[in-house]
Formats: sequence, C-alpha cells, structure tokens
Amino acid sequence: MIRACVALIGVLTISACTPMIDPPSRSVALAQGEVIATSPAGYCIDDIGSHPERDFAILAPCVTLGADTAAPSLVGFATVQVGPADSGSVAADELALRDYLITEDGARLLSQTGDAEAVDILSSQAFNSQVMIHFTDAGPPPMAGLQGEEWRAFTNINGRLVTIGVRGLAVAPLQEGPGATLLKLVLAGVRAAATEEEAIAPDA
Repeated sequence: MIRACVALIGVLTISACTPMIDPPSRSVALAQGEVIATSPAGYCIDDIGSHPERDFAILAPCVTLGADTAAPSLVGFATVQVGPADSGSVAADELALRDYLITEDGARLLSQTGDAEAVDILSSQAFNSQVMIHFTDAGPPPMAGLQGEEWRAFTNINGRLVTIGVRGLAVAPLQEGPGATLLKLVLAGVRAAATEEEAIAPDA
C-alpha cells in the first residue's frame, strides 16, 4: 500500500505518513534485471507496494514515501508491469495494438474489473513501438484515492511487453496535458538494462 496521506487546505499538499528509515530508491530492476525502471525527478519507488519478483513497481512522489523533499510539480502515481519473455511481440505492430485496444475486447483489457462498458477511450496514439491510451474507467481505481481517468502506455523492451499506467489523485486529478506529460516522463525512465560491454565501456 502506498504510504501517503493527502491534505487539501486551499491547495493540495502531500506529507509523509510514516517516518523514513532508509531513503526511498529511485530505480528498480525488473524481469530478472533485464529492465530498469528509474523514476522521474521528485518520484521514488514504493518499496512496500512494489513487487519486483512479480515484475511490478509503483512510482510515487518521494515525499509520500518519507523523503524530506518537496512534492513534484505533477502529483500522481504510476505503475510499471513487465511481461514475460517474448511478450513484447504484441507491441512490434503498434498500429495493430492500438486498433485492438479501442475495440470492446481492448476496453475490457483496460478495465480494472474487465467491464468494457465502464471504459471510455478519450484518445490513442501509436508510434515507434509505443502505444498510448487515455481513457476513463467507471470502475474502482487500482488504489483507493486515485482518479478514474488514466493514461496508459505499452512498449517493447528487451522482447518484453512493458505496461505503464498513470493516474492522479481523486482530490486533485491530473488533466489531459499534465497526465500525458507524466506518462511520458515515466516511460522515458524505463529502459533495457545495460549489457556488460556497455557497463564497462569508457566514456567517449
């Protein structure tokens, strides 16, 4: 569970609900180390809510995880899920994946409860082996306190399908532009792990 509490006094403020024992980490290795998820500035890995052994991570504002730092300008929560080996082939044809996601079966996949009627697709994009979907889900959010609107991205990293979801807070929801921006920031931090040759190569 995300260690955060939210107070709304004129404007949204975030404060830590648990004392920090160790500083929260900024990155996590998933898929047996094949994929590295590094959080955007102001965000950290929720070590309690994340399950690297299941290739799943939650990214939250560092301040909500006990860090002594200011809240980021874009406040939301993100999830990163890495699929099994060779699952990334579905993202190799990004147009086909985009077209599938805007069907009834695709909406059922996007829904937290599997209810296609609860999902309303607002926009979709497909480019460079990436698909981005902006939608609303009338069902319960994946975590209590999050808005019903979501920005989700699918991409192919090291042959694995990587799914990233971003939502804002119900009391201070992200709007279309900021939500898409946060999704792109999270997506930019998810990459294939460096090979041994890359790790030891000297700087140019």
